Amino acid sequence: MTNATRSLSLIINAGGQSRRMGRPKALLPVPPAGDPLLRHLVTRLAGLGHDQLIVVANDPCVAVEARLPATAIWVCDGYPDTGVLGGIATGLQQCPDWAVMLACDLPLVSLPLLRWMVSEAMAGSAAEDDWDALTPVIAGFEEPLHALYHRRVLPAIEAALAQGKRRANSFLPAVRTRYLSEDEMRRYDPDLHSFFNANTPDEWVQALHLLSAP
Repeated sequence: MTNATRSLSLIINAGGQSRRMGRPKALLPVPPAGDPLLRHLVTRLAGLGHDQLIVVANDPCVAVEARLPATAIWVCDGYPDTGVLGGIATGLQQCPDWAVMLACDLPLVSLPLLRWMVSEAMAGSAAEDDWDALTPVIAGFEEPLHALYHRRVLPAIEAALAQGKRRANSFLPAVRTRYLSEDEMRRYDPDLHSFFNANTPDEWVQALHLLSAP
């Protein structure tokens, strides 16, 4: 596959149970219009240039209330009780090529940062990519739900699941992974707000404060 014929998918994992938030994170209302967080995320990334939008979600209310474009592809987690790793595999099964993989609780995700990540993923020769995965590292921790994966990592994920592994980063040593440093990413997202997760009510308040800032 040449650079000219590559496709890009945007996968959003909204399959979690939102226990700490106490309500579906994907449907949290974002001011000023009260758009569901999932819709806010998709709107924020409208300029990414992706060919398809895939949402991994188990709660039927999310699909009904998120108000996403009719072209969105909705899939239930095909690997129940396997956590984030199963959600990544489920999304990648719908992809022919590269995919941006995001959690649904990243209200401050940066379009410039993701555009750069996509360009890095597709910077290989026309014959072959240099990488299978691009994964940010923040404060020493990998961010598997703010990453890029090619569909060819799917066998490594399925092998990890078959071995009973559940950590979302467990397959990365088995594929060609480029780890992105904070210094690299700060050129596009100086405060690294892209990685702010709203997992609790207090974190949601903080996220709303950051969204309202100039």
